[in-house]
Amino acid sequence: MKQELALRLLGKLMEWDLPKANEEFKWLRLLVDYKYDHYQGYSPGARFLINLINWLKQFPNIGDRNIAYRFVRERLIFISQREMQHLVSLTMPCFETEARRLVATELNLKFYDTWANSLAERRMHLLKLRTLYVALSDGAHIDVFRRENEGAVSNEQVVPLAEISQSKWNSLAEKLRNRLIFEGFSDASPLFERVCLIDDFTGSGFTLVRFDNGAWDGKVPKFCKQCQDGILEKYISKKCIVHIHHYLASSKAKETIFQELKSYGQVSDNFLFSTSFSYVLPPNIVVNDNAEQEFVSWITGNYDDSIESEHTKENIWYGYKQCGLPLVLAHNTPNNSIALLWAKSKDDSESSAKMRPLFHRKERHVDHGKNNAKPI
Repeated sequence: MKQELALRLLGKLMEWDLPKANEEFKWLRLLVDYKYDHYQGYSPGARFLINLINWLKQFPNIGDRNIAYRFVRERLIFISQREMQHLVSLTMPCFETEARRLVATELNLKFYDTWANSLAERRMHLLKLRTLYVALSDGAHIDVFRRENEGAVSNEQVVPLAEISQSKWNSLAEKLRNRLIFEGFSDASPLFERVCLIDDFTGSGFTLVRFDNGAWDGKVPKFCKQCQDGILEKYISKKCIVHIHHYLASSKAKETIFQELKSYGQVSDNFLFSTSFSYVLPPNIVVNDNAEQEFVSWITGNYDDSIESEHTKENIWYGYKQCGLPLVLAHNTPNNSIALLWAKSKDDSESSAKMRPLFHRKERHVDHGKNNAKPI
């Protein structure tokens, strides 16, 4: 659909007069061209404006449509692909800062003295060589990370999957041994002393590390267990540093990760943990029961529980784990975001509030046709 036609239809749906329409069209043209039309969850040929019109139509009265539009206008945070790539570019400075702190502590130096100390610089170089970079998910943009750090990081130091096969470990160790010899560290053991786990976003911190049903679970414990099963001491040094970095995180996730890693570290003798983030979203963006009452009533009043599954659990109008994020990423919408942004009602839903997504979410978990209907 042509943009101008879509704008006219939108203006009619929203009952805007001419001055109001001109004001809103100016803002929409800018954001549509710069961000929203580039959402990768849209099918080929689909555009934001037609999705916005269809999304607004699910709200039966003009009052709810005005609230919905105001939510998009005032609260929506859309991280474009270029912005995400900028967050990726901030990753290596985080790793290097932490590495320099480690070297300063090890050599009993002030942090700022490590730049002028030849022994510290050589130790930094060895630490960088014996660092492995691992993607925790397919959204980690590890290809972008590798290109951003070309020359500083070898291709043999970057692994695109957290589950590393035995043959891959053998190859990594052999390449590390060769690099150490080439760089003048032939006496150094060819063991990785630091592993950097990289991911794009965390909204709750729950999938990263958690104590669940009497056992530790999540991406970090699974990786550490994998390393202990015949990998530790053969490819990884004792007291290996596991540095977890996210390009983007909610403030809630940051706090959860710090707390859970501290607890997990007390029972994980072979690893030391550190974390960093390219950017942490401020807590004041969160929409919850304490938010503007107009938004709260709109979000909870247009909720259909047919969107719930065994993975999301119940009552997710504020998103998974009730994170309440008004967030959309260019490649997908997190399920930690407000459900009205991404959720779609089941076809057989009997709810009067049939939900349609503004930004269709690509689900990682599939129910394979299971019926989520609740017993009467």
